[in-house]
Amino acid sequence: MTTTASPTILQLIQQWDRQLLMLINFDGSAAYDRFWMLYTNGLTWVPLAAVVVWCLLRRGGWRHALLIMLMLCLLFVISDFVVASLIKPLVGRIRPSHDAQVMNLLSYVDNYHGGRFGFPSNHASNGFAVATMLALIFRRPLVIFCAFLWAIGSCYSRMYLGVHYPSDILTGAAIGALAAVGLWYVYRWVYNHFAIAWHFPGFATLYRHSRSWLISLTFLLSVVVLLLCSLVQQTR
Repeated sequence: MTTTASPTILQLIQQWDRQLLMLINFDGSAAYDRFWMLYTNGLTWVPLAAVVVWCLLRRGGWRHALLIMLMLCLLFVISDFVVASLIKPLVGRIRPSHDAQVMNLLSYVDNYHGGRFGFPSNHASNGFAVATMLALIFRRPLVIFCAFLWAIGSCYSRMYLGVHYPSDILTGAAIGALAAVGLWYVYRWVYNHFAIAWHFPGFATLYRHSRSWLISLTFLLSVVVLLLCSLVQQTR
């Protein structure tokens, strides 16, 4: 009499990962495909990034500008470079679009398959790092809502395009959020430590009168432009 071994926890997670991905990844309309393909492109969000940087740099003088730019560079190094150059090749988990067990069951847009390794997701790490940092800095409900909506949309786009498993996304998001929280405390400590010597305004009032509403407006306008571009390309 033979017995079948029960699946391990890791095998169950991988099974659920594939099943959930199959629900998210489907053959959508041309406009839907185009929207998420544009959404996942980093160049799409250059105007939004420029507005965010402007809102950050216009407060506190040139010394603060150097400090906040240093924090942003460190955040990018952790959320993007560390994930892409260290964790991904170390773990070596194949993307679903390169996984022989599921790759032929997925739908792709413009034959886009991404690189070979996918764990964790750079898009998720970068998105949640930026969203968390913006939430901690500006403390404005609309900015927080738009920042995390943008990050969640970026995560969804990667699964819809079939290039990341849900666990890739969740792990990347956790790394990005934790990196942002850690650097936030470093940034606040440095700011308060040099506030008197560098003539910084009080930390609690630094962004109180900033034009953070421009961040939300730019995000909303960017989404509208993406929708219009997607619909126009569908009618061609």
